[in-house]
Amino acid sequence: MPTNGNLTKGTILITGLNGYLAGRTAELLLQEGYRVRGTVRNKLAGQKVKVALCRLGYSADDIEVIQISDICQPEPLELAADGCCSIFHLASPIADIWTLPPTEVVRIAVDSTANVLSAAMKHARTMNSVVLMSSAAALFNLPLESRLYTESDWNTTSKEIVDRDGDEAGGFHAYLASKTAAEKLFWKFRDDHRPTFGMTALQPTYFVGPPLIPWKSPGHIPYSNSDFWKVVSGEEVPGPMMLYGDTVDIRDVARMLLWSAQNPQKADGERFACSSAAGCGQAIADILRRDMPSLKVQQGLPGKGYSPDYKPRAGTFGFDSSKAVSATGRDWISYEQSVLDLAQFLQRYLS
Repeated sequence: MPTNGNLTKGTILITGLNGYLAGRTAELLLQEGYRVRGTVRNKLAGQKVKVALCRLGYSADDIEVIQISDICQPEPLELAADGCCSIFHLASPIADIWTLPPTEVVRIAVDSTANVLSAAMKHARTMNSVVLMSSAAALFNLPLESRLYTESDWNTTSKEIVDRDGDEAGGFHAYLASKTAAEKLFWKFRDDHRPTFGMTALQPTYFVGPPLIPWKSPGHIPYSNSDFWKVVSGEEVPGPMMLYGDTVDIRDVARMLLWSAQNPQKADGERFACSSAAGCGQAIADILRRDMPSLKVQQGLPGKGYSPDYKPRAGTFGFDSSKAVSATGRDWISYEQSVLDLAQFLQRYLS
């Protein structure tokens, strides 16, 4: 629910305000009494986020949208960071991993991260924290090993593959290399400069959950939520997702961003893997057939392909996110709740 309008906690800068995660993050910040300043490549996309937040009851005076067409240019970010207490670097070239050369994907990720840190240093007097949205992709090499990955793990091969193979490296390695290289730069900056503000990196798995702004059509639903739509719309129950099936609710990732900003002494220098469940299309189908029987969900093979507690199955790969739970003292939104909330949201696309 909106606050009473007496915002006194400061302004937090979010890069990529029009992103899937960013909308829910902005909502949480406003709810908790912060002002939001967001950067976007396209001003219209940012204004849509602002309109959506205002419809929820938040004041337009507490939401600022700044167009930065090229986040790899340092000066606009320095101006945007002026007066901010924290920066959440969420902007990422993920939409371009299959269209841009892999080396360019890596360059954008690295240069934008460097510019965010430069902007934070310029305004270090008011800056409390910088939180980098890294990815579980920075934790593993391909192919995945049959074990639990933790914050101590790193991808060690994708950047080398991109450097060696160029355009032939492909989108998967482009993404893994970009997230890894950006986070490596992030931590090197901390080692080299020892800034007064806290620095934290999050490694989430696939994002799931209802967005702030409805997707234009089912065709615009991101890959991480595509299995949900297939099940809700009555298609054949889908098989395993690419790479892995581990997910985390975007509302939990927004919470981790805010916690990191509010607890810079605890979060400084830390990596936090964010993964709440290892589900699959069959798990989604079983939950919806039980709890939303009005949907025409196909049966598939009930109970197959996942654990009853939605945790990684023994002998398979997965991600250990217990560090984040221990640090925050709060568990993740349950997989069943994420499934039901997203399914209710997706019903608007059913004809």
